Amino acid sequence: MATTANILVLLKFYSSRQKTALIEYNEFCEYLKRYSEHHLEEQPALVCYLEDPVPALQAELDKLIDAHQILIISGQNNKQAIVVIPYFIEKFAERYREIQTNPSLPFPAEGDLPRSTPKEIITRENASDLIARLIEHEELNDKTLYGLVLPHDAPTILLPSNISVKTLIEDSIGKIQNMLRKDEHHDYFLKKVTISNPGREMIAKNFFNAFVDREDHTMETLSQTTDTFYLWNQLCFFIKQDYEKIKDFTQEDLSCLQAVYITEIAANFYKSKAQENARRDGALKMLETLLQKPPYYFTFDSIIKFTDNKGAPLLNQYSEDELKDYLHKKSQEAKIHELPELLIFKTYDEQRYFIFKSKVLQLILRLCTDARLSVLEAIKNHWSEVLRSFDVLPEMKDQQAFEARLEREVRVQSPILSALLHSSFLPLLSYDAAGGDDASRISLFVNGELLPYSEILLMDRTKLLSDAKILLPFWYSIPLFSWIARMLLRPPKAKRNKKQKSKAEIYREEEHAKSQEDAETAVIAKNPTVSKKVALREAARIAEQSLVPSSSTINQELDSYERQWNKLLGKETHNNLTEDVNSLIRDYVRKVLRTIKSDGFTPERIASLAESLIKTPGLQKIGEHDALFMYIQLYMVKLVKNIPM
Repeated sequence: MATTANILVLLKFYSSRQKTALIEYNEFCEYLKRYSEHHLEEQPALVCYLEDPVPALQAELDKLIDAHQILIISGQNNKQAIVVIPYFIEKFAERYREIQTNPSLPFPAEGDLPRSTPKEIITRENASDLIARLIEHEELNDKTLYGLVLPHDAPTILLPSNISVKTLIEDSIGKIQNMLRKDEHHDYFLKKVTISNPGREMIAKNFFNAFVDREDHTMETLSQTTDTFYLWNQLCFFIKQDYEKIKDFTQEDLSCLQAVYITEIAANFYKSKAQENARRDGALKMLETLLQKPPYYFTFDSIIKFTDNKGAPLLNQYSEDELKDYLHKKSQEAKIHELPELLIFKTYDEQRYFIFKSKVLQLILRLCTDARLSVLEAIKNHWSEVLRSFDVLPEMKDQQAFEARLEREVRVQSPILSALLHSSFLPLLSYDAAGGDDASRISLFVNGELLPYSEILLMDRTKLLSDAKILLPFWYSIPLFSWIARMLLRPPKAKRNKKQKSKAEIYREEEHAKSQEDAETAVIAKNPTVSKKVALREAARIAEQSLVPSSSTINQELDSYERQWNKLLGKETHNNLTEDVNSLIRDYVRKVLRTIKSDGFTPERIASLAESLIKTPGLQKIGEHDALFMYIQLYMVKLVKNIPM
């Protein structure tokens, strides 16, 4: 032993030399004093043990008692004795190493401790709880002597903390294999297992023989089992059933019964783990499916709220850390020369969104179509007001200023489109072989530069200016009259070019006013029917917030999704199909409103109703089910929001 001043190391060394865990206090003091005199030059810290070692030694022993490394008891003739727990840990660890080569040896038990040894040295825990904890998080050391409390008052098994729980399970499996290899047991239990599985006799027989004939008894026989958990439970049950009937146990019988308990606990743990993993994998697949549905872009907060087909939150089926790991893996790992499957982009308010790369160009196409209409209307109305005030903007005549105005307007009207067009991954997406079905047909870049907004939105400045002038009174085009009106009616410069509110902002203000008006109506009316309608309308407005982006309106979203699922070209046939679908939704909502409560009209409930409706034969014939599904939800919200009082 190397020279040391560590009291625990000295206690271990002294107890191993004495071949006992019980050391007389005074004898160890004398040994410590002699040891200090001999090794003082090598370890100056030992100087405190030269004269009277008791005070310094007692301070160290108190620390070890608090750490449950030793105990101090009253020995023979009222002499104090030190119980060195690590001595037993090493002693019983040697037993486990012997069991690996000779399965017939019994597990360490409390009876193997000397009579004078206090039971407090054992840390008792329920076997199933301890095994589950140690399988997931195990730290091997010589600090603890566990006592595994088994079912049905079976003798407690001692497990040193320097022996892996894997060794305990493997030794248990080895004991069962050793018992089943005996002729009288082999045929008996094989017959029981096969008879209990009618129609699956060959599967049961193969399972039994594969287990018994396997030379090694590693934990893989349990941890890698998938379809045979039922057979494992059966085998353990049959062995327990027979052995628990024995009245006079031999040591071998008792050891085998303990091994079955341990193996059954481990099998149940891995079974529940496999079920948990299967549930988590299924939830992650559902998550991936939902991420590829409209609107295709999601914040982390919205992803947390995803539910499965039954309305159960997916976050209950996987942890938040597992969700973060999944998103990190999908957004970071990729093949060489390819982008990751999941891309991340930020809007100007620093909000992060996730989107699958296969949906990026598809989303840009839809947003460009939607933005073109809103941007065109906003600029045309603004220019018309400016011209009405006899003013002119640089963007009306200068193409570069017009492009800058379009960029600003897109940022306001469609912040998601603006963020995507300025994202770092968009230029690379054109060169990514897995960029989606539209990657080979659409290019938003020329010579590495983004196309002008006028080309992306298919918008002509001169035509837009002409459309704005058409909205003016006719006399604006008569030079003399327009000059006189300009002199008399032109507003002061301070009142010109006031910042215009977006259509979405105006819509939100109107909805807020309607909400307040409904609340006042409910108070004045004091009618239960009116109160229910008000509550439903308010629930619809709350649901709308999760379905409609803040930069859009419900009508804009309905028009956008309608263009996706209704691809009929003729105006009359197009309108007829839309009206047929709307009528079907109205009839369905009318039936639902008879029984639904206001607090039940949630986004989850709306999605469930839309899912049921979209499965009807009439709607099954319509393609683009994802877009139709979003349209149905939005139209339901619109109908409920506009319930007449």
